[in-house]
Amino acid sequence: MEAATWGGIAEWYDDLLRAGSGPHQLAVETTLRLAPDVRDADVLDVACGQGIASRALAAAGARSVTGVDVTPEMLDAARRHEAAEPLGITYVLEDAQTLRALPDASYDLVTCQLGLMDIPDLPATLAAVHRVLRPGGSFVFVIGHPCFLAPQTQTVTAADGRLGRLVSDYLGERFWRSPNPQGVRRAGNHHRTLSTYLNELTACGLTLERAEEPAAGALLERQQPVYAALPIFFAARTRKAGSDRLSIR
Repeated sequence: MEAATWGGIAEWYDDLLRAGSGPHQLAVETTLRLAPDVRDADVLDVACGQGIASRALAAAGARSVTGVDVTPEMLDAARRHEAAEPLGITYVLEDAQTLRALPDASYDLVTCQLGLMDIPDLPATLAAVHRVLRPGGSFVFVIGHPCFLAPQTQTVTAADGRLGRLVSDYLGERFWRSPNPQGVRRAGNHHRTLSTYLNELTACGLTLERAEEPAAGALLERQQPVYAALPIFFAARTRKAGSDRLSIR
């Protein structure tokens, strides 16, 4: 069987989100909560997919929102949403590992919602984010929590009936695909430890300001009950050094 690709599952993915996805609803809420006040800000949404976070940022009052993604089919879906409900978002076909088409120091805020795990070169991506941020600008990201979404992790039921996650290989960093034929991660995922993410952020010159492991909302609890007591995501707001910065709520 041919391996799934993001282009190949783009239509399915868009349908999933439009139908109501608990994880993605929580990811959007977390992104907006961690972001500085976006009003009058120029925002870049990296690995924007079909634009769910881009649209939320535009609706929150950003002065401009640019969404970039490397998958044309995802951008096609994002542009269809923009055509149906214009928010002034610009979508660009661009590799997050270089952001080559984007000028230095051109954004007040960069976001990456559920995308860093899908990008092969994390240091290059964070260096590109740092380059396009203005001094004092913020980078907000949400990732699948690597402690609970490691390769081949299983949901199990304890003797008392509580649900948990059985993690058998957290330290082995690698690319992997979920065997779930209806899972997002069947398109592939780069598993990295939490310390790798934090160390790479520091190495590229981004300072951690706040971290969250957000509690599940009602929709996520209903769709995936195991995350009622475990975090599905790790998220953070970081900042590039400089005197100018957006206000923090």
